[in-house]
Amino acid sequence: MATTIFLSFFLLLFCRVPVSFSLALSSVLALVLNTSMDTAVIIQRMYTASESFSLVAVPFFILAGGLMENGGISRRLVKFATDLVGHIRGGLAMVSVVASMFFAGVSGSTAADTAAVGSILIPAMERRKYGKDMATSVVACAGAIGIIIPPSIPMVILGVTAGISIGGLFLGGFIPGLLVGFALMFTSYLFAKKRDLPAEACSTGGEMWQSFKDSILAIMTAVIILGGILSGVFTATEASVVAAVYAFIVGFFIYKELKLADLPRILAQSGVTTGVVVLCVATASAFGWILAAERIPALLAEFVFSISTNPFVVLLLVNALMLFMGMILDVAPIIIILIPIVFPIVLKLGIDPIHFGVMTIVNMAIGQCTPPVGVALFVATGISKISLGSMLNTYYRFIGAMILVLVLITLVPDLITFIPRLVMGGKL
Repeated sequence: MATTIFLSFFLLLFCRVPVSFSLALSSVLALVLNTSMDTAVIIQRMYTASESFSLVAVPFFILAGGLMENGGISRRLVKFATDLVGHIRGGLAMVSVVASMFFAGVSGSTAADTAAVGSILIPAMERRKYGKDMATSVVACAGAIGIIIPPSIPMVILGVTAGISIGGLFLGGFIPGLLVGFALMFTSYLFAKKRDLPAEACSTGGEMWQSFKDSILAIMTAVIILGGILSGVFTATEASVVAAVYAFIVGFFIYKELKLADLPRILAQSGVTTGVVVLCVATASAFGWILAAERIPALLAEFVFSISTNPFVVLLLVNALMLFMGMILDVAPIIIILIPIVFPIVLKLGIDPIHFGVMTIVNMAIGQCTPPVGVALFVATGISKISLGSMLNTYYRFIGAMILVLVLITLVPDLITFIPRLVMGGKL
């Protein structure tokens, strides 16, 4: 059965069948050809996976991101980021990184971050002679930070799948997100020196204060979400509703850039995106259930332990597997398929679940940047109208910087677990 399900799945992907349908069809085919079990079990597993209360957070975080993008928040965040780092050589590239880090705290979506920041800064960098290859590369890689810094939709899915504290994952994502941002900024600076790129005009203290005041309501979103979760005022799921309501109030009543006429389009886009995510979760759950029934997790564990029982060696092997999977699958299917297989191995080795969870998310973030299915990459190239082949030499320098951070947080778990332990203590 395992052979059937894997061969049919990758064959369907090769034929460009959407991932969710590939998962469902390969699961049905495996049951039909290899067992007498009723194929209705696929529907049961899909329903069970999609009825989780925690998954309600997904549509509301997506809606919050849409409301904020249309409410003038992205423009204000970009202005504040420009005042902070625009005066450094190659400042516009650094602005795209800092703006993505700010925007990550209010949307939790890679595609939303990349589109919001890239639509403003890729044309600006092209006008300043950065080159389409560098402008596209830095925006695509920076957009991936959106799922590392909380709130993060993939962290919600991961927490539900593996039973890991979502609040702990949110807290654990801060330092890795900052490290990825700094790595991309340093790489941008090296390119700026090599290409003799300009710095922007230095902002005055008054201008910086004004842009901070303009963007503080956007930045406060992350504070409200995390503060409410950690104080026990609301759960991570309820926090998503709070974020959506807050985004509407700020965009409509305070900034006054969000119009009632925009709401049907935003709601429709949020509904479509939610449908894609939840369908992937549901079909991947059925796929994972068949793998578990075939003892694939146990066999993989035996194989891994035959190579090494050193936790760091195992984590490096898991990283290699996740990076490869990230090149061919989207985030939700990888989490639903791979985590039930790998997580038991991690627990047996005594690896901290928060450490493993955030490490997984960083892997997924890099996967969002890598072809052939990197969401951030194709959003950015869609804005800049550049072919992938003409930017690869530049692009993989930025990817390399992200992989170095991944290796660092893998080998130094405290970079992830320090803040969760400090804030939550025994509640982890």
